[in-house]
Amino acid sequence: MGTTRTVVFALVALMLTLFAWLGGGVVAPWLRPWAPWLTLLTAEMALLVPEQRRTESLFDARRRVWQGLVRDPLMWLSVALCLYLVIQWLNACTFLEWDAKAQTWQILSPAFEWLRNPDAMAWLASPDAKVSPEGVRFWAEPPFGWLPWSLRSDEARAVLDWFPPTLVAALAVRHALLGRSKRRMMTFVCAMTSVLAVAGIIQFIVGGEFLYWGLKSNAFFFATFGYPNHAACFFPAVMALSVGMMLWASEHREHTRMPPWAYGLSAVLCGISGILSGSRAGLLFTLAITAATAVYVPLRYFGSWPARLRVLVPTLLLATAVGVVGTAGFRVYATRANDARRAAIAEATTDEDRAAAARMPQFAPLPALDAVIREIDTTDWAALIAHPMLMRSGYQGILALRQHAAHPWYGTGAWSFRWLNATYIDVDDPEERTWLRSRMGVGQANVHNDTLQFLAEHGWVGFGLMLGCVAALVLPFLKALFTSPARTVSDAQADRCWVNRLNVACLFIFLSTALIALHSFIDLVFRSPACMMLYALMLVCAPAFVVGVRPPATPQPQESPHA
Repeated sequence: MGTTRTVVFALVALMLTLFAWLGGGVVAPWLRPWAPWLTLLTAEMALLVPEQRRTESLFDARRRVWQGLVRDPLMWLSVALCLYLVIQWLNACTFLEWDAKAQTWQILSPAFEWLRNPDAMAWLASPDAKVSPEGVRFWAEPPFGWLPWSLRSDEARAVLDWFPPTLVAALAVRHALLGRSKRRMMTFVCAMTSVLAVAGIIQFIVGGEFLYWGLKSNAFFFATFGYPNHAACFFPAVMALSVGMMLWASEHREHTRMPPWAYGLSAVLCGISGILSGSRAGLLFTLAITAATAVYVPLRYFGSWPARLRVLVPTLLLATAVGVVGTAGFRVYATRANDARRAAIAEATTDEDRAAAARMPQFAPLPALDAVIREIDTTDWAALIAHPMLMRSGYQGILALRQHAAHPWYGTGAWSFRWLNATYIDVDDPEERTWLRSRMGVGQANVHNDTLQFLAEHGWVGFGLMLGCVAALVLPFLKALFTSPARTVSDAQADRCWVNRLNVACLFIFLSTALIALHSFIDLVFRSPACMMLYALMLVCAPAFVVGVRPPATPQPQESPHA
């Protein structure tokens, strides 16, 4: 690629890197100085200096990109979604909060003075406003009630640092980069994430308690992700991508400059990071990807292996499975033994009982594993299924559905769930009183289900536009995946059935994006711009891995018997 042809690639790579390395993209003050301008610059460069094919001029490349954008449903859905989010940001309620230290009201919303509710401003000038109030007061009348609106404009502004950069990056990569650059973009993702994983592993080993510039974290974090489940989404997703690219590189040596072992190293680093993130989802997803790889690789390549590998690989897989199952079984026993020992010591009343309790077996803890096993082992699943309000995601989902029922079309704006969920609690219901008493407000800020939270906060219109963007990303990818058996592959592939002819990189990208989508139903992974952009870039780059056309079989010439 020439110098100008790398501009779009570099800008998109820079955008993803900043999202990943600056707190996973969730720290608004770290995004706003650069996110809008870098997004505009990326869009401009995609139109002005797109990557050129060998036989086309720059003018032809620009025309190709423009025509592709006009015909792409993702383009128009993105424009509509961004416009919808801008309207929600501007058309916000007047939101006031009492500052106890300054003994004055803070006007948090709307952002522009001419949009503020005149009745609220008149009340601020009255003597009643001088009385120190308790809590927060807000007016629920946006300037234009018939338009999409939000509760707080400062919080609705946050999603404008997520969706436009992600959608612009996806459109720029899809139309302004050619196949080779799209594959290099995925190579860059693996390399960048490997460096981030190394930083996180070192941080875990030395017990680091701060982020950049000595900024201490108020909660557990891994690498630069201040929320463990964001790291538990990002690293396993790149792990699956790295495994797919490792297998693809071994089949298509002529189309890659990175050796397969480099992708394998990236997969190992990302797998370790997924486990060390401290998230149950990270541990389970890493095990799921490992198990899927262990099952799939022999099925795909067994026929092309020599006899030695046909014996060695199944033996290693069986030993690994026995080790994993045995470790899990032993940890169940270990956690129960440790719990029994602690209970016996606590209940001991005589020296003899204390000595007997001290002789009970004690095992060193494995926190990342034991927490998952203990929760699965001690949870009363029947009670939770019968009383969903006692489940964190259960009660929050119920409150989100109630909020959506009250505002079905436009929702109430980004991050409004944390302000409004308490108003939908039925304190007359004994089950909800039990939940309210036991939870004490913990975990109410988010639904921990992206689908329900986006539906409650953006309504059918906003959420429908988001689903449309997802469909515009997913459908071309699925078409490339399921038509890939008609494309050529190398002799390394065991070409015995249609399933084994599916493009291996696309197959593992499907696994990666499916895990991200699944994770979004149990946590808020799409509230991290790093995870959101990774999801979009994998979908738009995956079709580039389907290379070449299967050549027709040509009959071999027969030798003449008289030659």
